[in-house]
Amino acid sequence: MPFDGKTGDGRYDALDKIDRVIGLLSRKERWCKQQLRTRDGRRCIQGAMMEADATIVLKQPILLAIRQITRRDYARIEMFNDQPLTTHTLVLQVLHQARQNILDGVIERPLLRAASARPSGEGGMRRTLALLRRCFA
Repeated sequence: MPFDGKTGDGRYDALDKIDRVIGLLSRKERWCKQQLRTRDGRRCIQGAMMEADATIVLKQPILLAIRQITRRDYARIEMFNDQPLTTHTLVLQVLHQARQNILDGVIERPLLRAASARPSGEGGMRRTLALLRRCFA
């Protein structure tokens, strides 16, 4: 069943908060690096998440979107935001990808991510196969 915007699975709250974060960072002059918030009101992604009271709800969806858009794994949102090659346009792409993931109900499954690590030797392969069987059981 498609997402209808009603409460019940937490997506409505997450969608509301991602929209607020997107609104806070919608213009280039409202975004910054190296600081949560500047004196003139600019914010980094993390600062916008704090302003929207969304740090817990949006952390994983935004990290997943960063990985989907950049094909790089960042341990923290701030690391992506402050990376020299990160632009305002890229930030908005990530936020809109996170929004779409929330609408689609896309959730990162940590067990699958762990299973994608390269196993070492035959024992590692057996552990990976066992982990995959548990994920899909």
